[in-house]
Amino acid sequence: MLKGSTPLKDNPTSSVDRTLPSLKVLKASQPDLESSPSAMLEDSTSLNDDLMSVHSSANKTDRLRFLSGRMSPESTSIRQSFDSSSVWGRQGRFNAAGNVMRSGSMEFSPLGNNSVYELVMNTRRKNWLKRPTTDDIPPVILSKNKVFDTWRENTSKYVEEVESDYAVFEHHNSLETAKGLGRLPLDETSDVKTDASEDETGHDRDEIIGSQGYGNIKRLPSFYFDEKFRLDDTRTFRKIVDDSDLHVDSLRSESLQNRSEAYQSIKQRLSEHLDSIENLLLAEISKSSNSFFFALEDVDKIKSKAADTIEKLNVISSGLAAVDRQHFQSLIMVLKKKVKRKNIEKLEQGLLQAKLVTELVSQCHSLFKENKYEECWKLIGHVENLLKGDDDNDKRIQQMTKKWPYKLSDLTSVPAFAQTREELQGMTTEIGAAFSNDFCDTLLEEIRTSYTPEVELGKGVIDSSFLRSSKKDAELADRIKNSAEKLVQCHELANAFQLYNDRFIAELKNIIKDFLPREQENNQDAYESSAESRSSGSGSKLSRLIRSLTPAEFQEMLIKIFVRENQALWRLSRHQKVLLDVALAAITDDSRQNVSSPETIMQLDINPAIHEGTRIVQLRMGKIIAVRRDINAKLRYDHFLRLCSVCFWFDRECENITGVFLTQYLKDVLAAQIKAYASTLNSQNAQSVRNAIDQEAWTPRVVEPEVQQNVNEIVSCVHMTPSSWTKLMDLVDKNEQDTVVPQSEAQDTEKAVSKGHKKSVVVNDKTFVASNALLEMIGMVRAVLVLSANLPSSFLVTFEKMCYDMVMYFNSRAMASVSVGPDNMPSTKSGKNLSILGESLDCLAELTAMVQMFYQRMSSNFRDYEAMAPETYMQLFKTFQASSEKLYQAHAPPPPI
Repeated sequence: MLKGSTPLKDNPTSSVDRTLPSLKVLKASQPDLESSPSAMLEDSTSLNDDLMSVHSSANKTDRLRFLSGRMSPESTSIRQSFDSSSVWGRQGRFNAAGNVMRSGSMEFSPLGNNSVYELVMNTRRKNWLKRPTTDDIPPVILSKNKVFDTWRENTSKYVEEVESDYAVFEHHNSLETAKGLGRLPLDETSDVKTDASEDETGHDRDEIIGSQGYGNIKRLPSFYFDEKFRLDDTRTFRKIVDDSDLHVDSLRSESLQNRSEAYQSIKQRLSEHLDSIENLLLAEISKSSNSFFFALEDVDKIKSKAADTIEKLNVISSGLAAVDRQHFQSLIMVLKKKVKRKNIEKLEQGLLQAKLVTELVSQCHSLFKENKYEECWKLIGHVENLLKGDDDNDKRIQQMTKKWPYKLSDLTSVPAFAQTREELQGMTTEIGAAFSNDFCDTLLEEIRTSYTPEVELGKGVIDSSFLRSSKKDAELADRIKNSAEKLVQCHELANAFQLYNDRFIAELKNIIKDFLPREQENNQDAYESSAESRSSGSGSKLSRLIRSLTPAEFQEMLIKIFVRENQALWRLSRHQKVLLDVALAAITDDSRQNVSSPETIMQLDINPAIHEGTRIVQLRMGKIIAVRRDINAKLRYDHFLRLCSVCFWFDRECENITGVFLTQYLKDVLAAQIKAYASTLNSQNAQSVRNAIDQEAWTPRVVEPEVQQNVNEIVSCVHMTPSSWTKLMDLVDKNEQDTVVPQSEAQDTEKAVSKGHKKSVVVNDKTFVASNALLEMIGMVRAVLVLSANLPSSFLVTFEKMCYDMVMYFNSRAMASVSVGPDNMPSTKSGKNLSILGESLDCLAELTAMVQMFYQRMSSNFRDYEAMAPETYMQLFKTFQASSEKLYQAHAPPPPI
């Protein structure tokens, strides 16, 4: 027992257990601390640590001995722990400054041997520390609660026993039964001071609050009323226990009784404080009890008046229900009958509307079968408005239903009309397709009427102002305006444009098919040939037919196809603008259409389809030309230039119409054709030189005016390309072209003799006796130069090398054609006039100088071409000089001056 404390009576309402839960733990049964020294070390931050430091007379030596011997690995009561922070926290409470508790070596722990650090960090033996298993800690088997079968009867019996006591408790627990508290003599408590400061006499508050007032009110220490009251504060806790000796340092079992008595004393003292506080609360409540209970009486009165009001409201509600049954319900029945009749009338009108729909649909089928698409389409629009019940803008439906009393019903959701709507949609689609076909037929017919088959190539095609006439555009717009409006209303305008794209691309393909050669089926040979072609495939059949054409027929076919395609493409380019203007105007007039979306504008633009059609035409024509590559390679140079001119013209026209470069295929085909032609021409020229020299007798030949004109052109091409060369690429009439183009490079000798008498060739101011081989050589050189001047510059290297090789071959072949003496010199015994041979070689050397200057001029005009080096020509001139010297040394007569 604590000094100066008195035992307290058992108070069942005491809240000591609720106020001090830590004391409740101390009150529990204590284990034998001597046998279990680790029980005091469970939590170093609990109240037990504070209790250990309360009594200053504790035996420190025993405590140190206890601490130094705990938690050793050899102990039988080791508590496995894996929280290193908690161990350090507990160790720090006992190792205060100046209190050295380490012992032994610090090799395994800074705190000494057998320390908590060594155990937790496992610095000595790292294999023994592990988590406990079920073998170390066997599972606890919990016993099952046994429930008797008579628990319901026992519970009911217990409720009956406590029922009367519970009624008494409920009665006294009510605030209304507590009115007697207002008569308690608590006036004395008004003199009790609550200020924590000292009174007039200088006494503390715990001395003032004593036995004054109502009940047994004991003193309350002032530190309980401090705002900073903290139970975990050591000083505050000492005040609470009032320096009682709790024997916390005595760890033997015989001191258990002393600790229990000390704990009981503290509990009694706290219970007395709690009773004093409850008495004070009762005194404070009694001061205002009168007004509180008066308020309770007013509440009773309010409840009574509310009950009377509810009763009166029930009476009024009963009266209103009677009025409702007698008057309002009858009126409601009348209204329901009126609504029912109105609904029946609407139903009858809906049936009439449905009947009218079926009749109009039948008329639509009849008109559709009679191909009266426009009338059928208009009637379908009336039927759709009738189905929707929308007659605001439909005068015909308004006229049909003007006597009907109610607004039309919306029948679109009626299942019976689902098939009808599908039929109408199908007819609308087919009618839209018919309108689209008429629309496309009108446009294609306008293109076909624009063809002028009689027009000459180069006159009517290049001047295409007729095809781009604004007058024709205005006429076309007037013709298709009505069709465009109907397509807009049918929502088929975009589909019609797509159909027109497909159809005019097919039209461009058909133009090529119309002019391709066909087999004649009027004889047995043609039939057998056709059967053989079918067995080998249609592709080989067409190729065979194309290859069977003569050069003139093939070029005529190309011209017709290119002219017709050019006319169609120019007219299509005008259709693009006309169609876009007409379509946008039609969409703008129809308020139901949206013209602002970019997708709509793109669907109305046929320019991409024009590009695709142009590309397809170029691809097909390139394939047709490639079929005759080997045949075209053997053409005369002027005929080949005309073929290239026609192809170049069509390629340029395609770029002028579309404004873009579409495909490289046609250019690649022409480039391959020119390359093959150059290769073939080189072989032909070599063969012609060889034949001419082998047949040459080296006698003078008559020089026709046309030949001298060719020589003059070769001389003049050094400074300027002759106009007669460039005219070969002009698209003029064939007859006109033949007047300026030589008839043949190999002219008949007898015919030449009858037309002229001059036997020399003049080059600048030099005159050379002509031979037949020289005249043929002049024609071949001129042909190569003409090709060089007209074909693309990428082939200049090929043609220059061709001229160089041809001249070099002429010299070597001519020198090899005469007999050679013992001294390796030409001999006059061969019977050939070596003087004429020398004249031919000197003339050819002079012309070679003209050729060199021509290609040098071409090199300065075209950046992608570089002429042969002058050293190369110098080697050729040395060869000619050596040949001339050999001829002079053979005592040939000197050349004429």
